[in-house]
Amino acid sequence: MANRQRGRRPHGRMGRRAFLRLAALMGGGLTAAVACRGSEEGPLTTTDGTIAQAADGSLVLGPGEPHTVRTELAQAQADRARRRRSLAVFHHLTDFRIVDEESPLRSEWLESCPRPLSTSAFRPQESLSLQAADAMIARANRIDRSQVTGRRVDFAFHTGNAADNAQYNELRAFLDLLDGKTVHPDSGSPGYSGAQKESPEAAYPDLLVAAQKEFVSAGLAYPWYAAVGNRDVLIQANFPVTAAATTIAVGSEKIISLGPQARAEVCESSQSLLEPDASGRVVNDPDSVVQNVSPDPERRPLSKVEWLEEHFNTQARPGPAGHGFSAGNVAAGSAYYVLDHGPIRFIVLDTVNYGGFAAGSMDAAQFAWLEEQLKAASSSYFGKGAGRVSTGNQDRLIVIVSHHGADAMTNPFPGPAGEQRLRGTDLEALLHRFPNVMLHVAGHSLEHRITARPDASGATKGYWQITTASPLDYPMQSRLLEIADNGDGTLSIFSTTYDTAAPLAPGAAKDPTPDEDGVNQRLLASTARRVGMGDPQLNRQATGLSASDRNAELLLPAPFALAAVPTPARHEPAGDPSGRS
Repeated sequence: MANRQRGRRPHGRMGRRAFLRLAALMGGGLTAAVACRGSEEGPLTTTDGTIAQAADGSLVLGPGEPHTVRTELAQAQADRARRRRSLAVFHHLTDFRIVDEESPLRSEWLESCPRPLSTSAFRPQESLSLQAADAMIARANRIDRSQVTGRRVDFAFHTGNAADNAQYNELRAFLDLLDGKTVHPDSGSPGYSGAQKESPEAAYPDLLVAAQKEFVSAGLAYPWYAAVGNRDVLIQANFPVTAAATTIAVGSEKIISLGPQARAEVCESSQSLLEPDASGRVVNDPDSVVQNVSPDPERRPLSKVEWLEEHFNTQARPGPAGHGFSAGNVAAGSAYYVLDHGPIRFIVLDTVNYGGFAAGSMDAAQFAWLEEQLKAASSSYFGKGAGRVSTGNQDRLIVIVSHHGADAMTNPFPGPAGEQRLRGTDLEALLHRFPNVMLHVAGHSLEHRITARPDASGATKGYWQITTASPLDYPMQSRLLEIADNGDGTLSIFSTTYDTAAPLAPGAAKDPTPDEDGVNQRLLASTARRVGMGDPQLNRQATGLSASDRNAELLLPAPFALAAVPTPARHEPAGDPSGRS
């Protein structure tokens, strides 16, 4: 494939040559990584041991972090561990962001703008997104029960941004990854042709070659349920899918950097790139750098309905078909539903603003639906006038699941039809009217954070909000969550973080036996973690503001008597989870 080298290549978040040089300095080399599969090493969860960066930049094992008891919403009672029974255990996975880094629709050039429109248009480890996610799934499979109560894992949630750039091939790779199928990192013609393409004199060319090799994924061992994220259905996480965007995505010209004329036009608003003839306006600048790539129809961006439909193209195990979404969701074009498990109702929301931009919000129709679901799971609640309203309905504990947390729902931009949008403050005010709401689980922020959300009015005690980091960004961790009845009028939510299954360093694996596919994706995942550590725009708060944002026991009062509620059996997917009558 020919490159039209017009102008200099940009300096992204990490120089392309520096990226390859960093990989070369990690020891062991990538030839070994393709020759043998690495064995899983290190502690099972971060309560057993933690991974830390030493002064010389290497990764070392450190002591474990015990669960910090947090009492912002309720006091801890003595002997609760003796009386405790588990109600649900689930993995919280989020923001896998499977990247087609060779796609013409990706815009690494954004970071050459004087004021970058995005700080995540390029990540130096992104060519290894599938291998990093596979290592996270492998570790989640090993954590098949609670370390607190011993209850087996019931299911998993993935709270959005399965794909990085709304493309069909990214979503398909994500689904195949969780199904345990062969996954294909490469797109277009065979071989790497993305922004990190280097000359034969590059310090270590093997990494990008190895990153493109297909492999058999670990496959998730549990039924899992999905929420939609902004990267799943918006171009570069911000812009609605258009015909112009599709033309660029499936085309043969990839913009590497902008000349001054094009930069002046698009750096202030990358929305202009999605307009008719946008690609032509950029490539006609004689100082732009444009790389010819092989077109690939599977790079096409997906509409929301297409994204929903693809979730039914999945294996019976781990399942379920639709991964929470129903045929009713597809027909209505809606991406919200309920999942009942014993005494717990999980309400999964769609917080993407389809009018554009990464921050979240909700449309009025969904907001009204949510209020009805809250009422259906509550024997009483507080009306808008603060008076208590009885419903006669059976009480359930309520968990909200969404891509955006309330503090990330700040997007007032009208939806595609100009509809009103409800923001995080509206959501929080609604949830505080329902005493049975205990937890809001979200992604998007790419950091571990646990916050108490007390009700300022005092009508209810409030609830907890938990956001979890991504396996694509250092430190590459996920969470196990458990809800337990303490038998003393309080509930405990246990949060336990865990690291990827990758070895601490490339070349550290002890198992010399090649995998059937000949690819050592564990050592490639280890390389991704080491390279990700060098990202100059890395969010250093991703590990959490403190240990209590990672491993914690979160106390809150039981909103109704749970003594008569039987302990739920292990979850088995069944029925229509749409919550529609």
